[in-house]
Amino acid sequence: MSNWNRPGATWRKAVSALSVTVVTGALAVAAAGPALAAQTIGYPTFTGPAVPAPPVGYTPAGMMQAIYDAEKSGTDFWVDRLLTRSGGSDPSDADGGILMTRGRALFMKQHNPAVIGFGGRVAYWESISDANAYAIALSPGTFTEQAGQRRQAPSYWRSVYTSGSVQATVTKFITDNNVAVTNLALTNNGSGPATLTLRATSPYATGGSGAELTGTTGVKNGLTTLTTRLAGDGFTASGGALTRSVTLGAGQSVQTKVVMGFLADEIPASATDYTAYRDATPDAAFATHVRAYNKWWADNVPYIDVPEPAIKKQIFYRWWLMRFNSLDANIPGQTFQFPTSVEGALGYNNAIALTQPMHIDDLKYLRDPMYSYGDWLSVGQVSRGGRFVDNPGDPENWSNSYTQYIAEAAWRSYQLHGGQPGIAGTLAHYAEGDAKGQLATYDHDGNGIIEYDWGALTGNDADAVSFDWRSGNLDRAEGAYQYSGAMAAAQAYDAAGNPAKAAEMRALADRIRNAIVSVLWSPGDSLLKHRHVATNALDPWKEINNYYPYAVGLMPATDQYKQALRLFADPAEYPVFPFYTANQKDKAAAAAAGHPGSNNFSTINSTVQFRLFSSVLRNYPNQWIGAEDYKKLLYWNAWAQYVDGNTAWPDANEFWANWNPATKHIDYRSWIHHNILGSSNWTVIEDVAGLRPRNDAKVELSPIGIGWPNFTVNNVRYRNSDLTIVWDDPSDGVVKYPGVPEGYSIYVNGSRAVTVDKLVPLVYDPASGAVTFTGATATVGFHVAVPGMQAPSQVAHGDAGTVDLLAKAGVDLTPGSVNLARGATGSASFTASGTSTAAAVDGYPTNEPFWGAAGSPNSQDWYELNLGAARTVDEVRLYFKDSRPASGTYRAPSSYQIQYYTGSAWANVAGQVATPATPRGNYNRARFTAVSTQRLRVLMTHASGAKTGLTEVQAYGRGGTPPPAGVTVEAEASGNTLAGQAAVRSSAAASGGAVVGYVGNGAGNYLQLNNVSVATAGDHRITLYYASGDARSVQVGVNGAAPVTAATPGTGGFDTIGSVTLTAALAAGANTIRLGNTTGWAPDLDRIVVD
Repeated sequence: MSNWNRPGATWRKAVSALSVTVVTGALAVAAAGPALAAQTIGYPTFTGPAVPAPPVGYTPAGMMQAIYDAEKSGTDFWVDRLLTRSGGSDPSDADGGILMTRGRALFMKQHNPAVIGFGGRVAYWESISDANAYAIALSPGTFTEQAGQRRQAPSYWRSVYTSGSVQATVTKFITDNNVAVTNLALTNNGSGPATLTLRATSPYATGGSGAELTGTTGVKNGLTTLTTRLAGDGFTASGGALTRSVTLGAGQSVQTKVVMGFLADEIPASATDYTAYRDATPDAAFATHVRAYNKWWADNVPYIDVPEPAIKKQIFYRWWLMRFNSLDANIPGQTFQFPTSVEGALGYNNAIALTQPMHIDDLKYLRDPMYSYGDWLSVGQVSRGGRFVDNPGDPENWSNSYTQYIAEAAWRSYQLHGGQPGIAGTLAHYAEGDAKGQLATYDHDGNGIIEYDWGALTGNDADAVSFDWRSGNLDRAEGAYQYSGAMAAAQAYDAAGNPAKAAEMRALADRIRNAIVSVLWSPGDSLLKHRHVATNALDPWKEINNYYPYAVGLMPATDQYKQALRLFADPAEYPVFPFYTANQKDKAAAAAAGHPGSNNFSTINSTVQFRLFSSVLRNYPNQWIGAEDYKKLLYWNAWAQYVDGNTAWPDANEFWANWNPATKHIDYRSWIHHNILGSSNWTVIEDVAGLRPRNDAKVELSPIGIGWPNFTVNNVRYRNSDLTIVWDDPSDGVVKYPGVPEGYSIYVNGSRAVTVDKLVPLVYDPASGAVTFTGATATVGFHVAVPGMQAPSQVAHGDAGTVDLLAKAGVDLTPGSVNLARGATGSASFTASGTSTAAAVDGYPTNEPFWGAAGSPNSQDWYELNLGAARTVDEVRLYFKDSRPASGTYRAPSSYQIQYYTGSAWANVAGQVATPATPRGNYNRARFTAVSTQRLRVLMTHASGAKTGLTEVQAYGRGGTPPPAGVTVEAEASGNTLAGQAAVRSSAAASGGAVVGYVGNGAGNYLQLNNVSVATAGDHRITLYYASGDARSVQVGVNGAAPVTAATPGTGGFDTIGSVTLTAALAAGANTIRLGNTTGWAPDLDRIVVD
């Protein structure tokens, strides 16, 4: 369903864009007030506790790492102290408790602190079923939280519960790999002994025995299936609960813990983490987690220091927001496989196209490119090669295509991180599809400008006053985003080495620019206005959206067109704060005409205004907008995100309404807390510190001078180098950063490269060490060359994470690789209507177009590649269609086999090793002994109740030695032991044509594999293949050790094979693995494969 009406308002969002071109004549903007501006609002007042100082002195060589190193042997960290929320009066808990700690996919949609454990609504990407993760009941007595003793940090939550003389100090946290841990320190403050019973229960883990409860659960929209495991120190599983008795002497304390893992096959580390945290002591578990959490900050976050403490804290709060509102579930298929930001994890919780570019602009400054690249790869992969749309994983919110500038922001992320031509080429393809797709969908009259008749499509809903003037389509100034998107595509095609496509996209950008200037400009009053298509009349009611063309550098920079900026000198039209969508005079006129709409404001609007000011102050210098306006916006943007300006309570609500200028109070704050709509850390880096990423290897600084005596942006990952910017005003005689000279300096890899004595725009060439000025000049006190700094297109990513990320998007980063399938001719045993064989070799594994076998009468279908001539092939990559949640039509096959044509018959390739072993949606890789062939195919066995589709097929000849195949042991092999009722039965779906059934339902019915031989001792991944008509479990014991329980979801029938994966320690040489189930039937067992 569409969810357009929000509680309390009918509001959505507002967006804007930055220029993607480098303006070499950038103007230095002084902090003096604008000559004619009349923005009368002053600066806000902040209250609250002092910002804690870092535990180390300043260093230009990685300040966050130095902070972490100073504290890494303990458990109290600076970031936790900086962002801690203490006590039980947190305003952001007004609509349900908030828990700051979260994992890659696991978090609490709502937190109930009255429950010991993880009470409330546990979510895996989204709320599973609005229930607790687990609860721990202590009896006898009633344990009540002493909320005044609560301490919530980004990495953990801690509070005290009491019942009579017994106290429980509860510390809980969620690890990155989705393990929820509760530590309990139980203390008897009485004079006599006390005995407590602890009982842990979860609606998601009700089976099992021994020391562990297990279960399986789906997630919202059926996107994946989880295995759940619940254990506790000294607890015993019985009757669907874990229980333990603790006797405390007078004054005695005892520690224990409960651990629950939400394990996903696609995140192998979730199983590893669960075991590690289950087996650790409470203190070791806590220390391991908080150190790992805070190391993430050292590894990824640039340190930023500014002279206003409230803004400094707000910057780090925004970094926390970006991490908290991030989803890295790696769900196979065409939904949430890529790491992506989500708009409001505690609210709408989807990767909504409208706000993705705003997130990308901040995320690109995290040092790992996965965060910013993940966003644009994700949206590109699910947008059918056309206009960008919301992620289909959550079609409820909002499932549309909006005014957005993803392509432009994506290009800026590439300017910062760079990479191989395939990365730039993929970005260019996405950007082209969006620019052309938006025009094809919304430019009904073909004049080069998109047309909307509904405020929702701009993201502003009823705040967008222009739609109230007359009904019908309006040619919209937001068409500026198709211009900036086309320009981003052009630059990306340049980087990919495709000048013809680059020229095509520049021509499209020119067409859009000319249309906007000629169709929307009102010469009579020198304003840019939307145009009512039916009457060809210019719409007098305006929003800040009318200025998007200025934000992207589309408008000519002549005095005629600068006149439109005069409205920003009048707070009655466009106040600095509140940063509304609508021109306020026009909003009043609409209300007088019976169309009051809504008049909300949010960080989206401040982002729009930051982007406009950033462009105008450099590209359209004028007398109406000055650096003082930018500075006021910076302060009020921070103030709004603190409840009443109190720095103890940062809360970036989705939006705000009803500003009371008399009381300086926002009377309404949205019910979605700690949200990311807009962004602002990028503007501190790019506008205050002045970093302007470029397409070459040079470093450009273009600061907006706001009168700050000092600032630093420390350890930005800039292509292949670490970049630090420091400003310390020499005129005040105070050294702010000991060891760093006064002035405006650039450090590269911890060493000084440039220092000038004034805060002015400059360009530094690291190849020669030369410094040039683009406006005002300064004295160059120091400059040296730094050999080796790279342009974006010179960067070669080779780390495993980035290689895997891009492989999922169809980009192979292997040096010198050639995709032999590109340009090959495809054919298939069956092709569904609306699909084509050519779609699977078009070079891009986007969700559409694709080849599919829906409607096929076959249990197996094949897809063939004719390579045109004999080629040597030893690797095939298969991108399987998964149509969830829209339909169950397409799923990855239950199995597949790569075959080649010998000249007379089809034969299986030898030594096929598939990764993953069980096919999954989207990316699968099969390696095998090399064959020379012209014809290659994949034979696929369809999953039960579904058919197979391919979004892309790739083929490579890598050379070298093929990987060793995993050790496979068939369940029915003659050397195994079948005890009790366990028996072999035939099954056509099984790899060896048979399975072993009647395993379990007591200790006497088991299957023992007697010769599982591996070369090296240590942990090995074991994939168990099985068939089951319902959800069951199997107990797996290795070499006589206590068994572990693996949940086995139903496969859809006892002749449909599925798999689960677990990790176990094996000895070198022969091992025995016993499979059984003492409390119920196990599934029918096909085989195991040991990696």
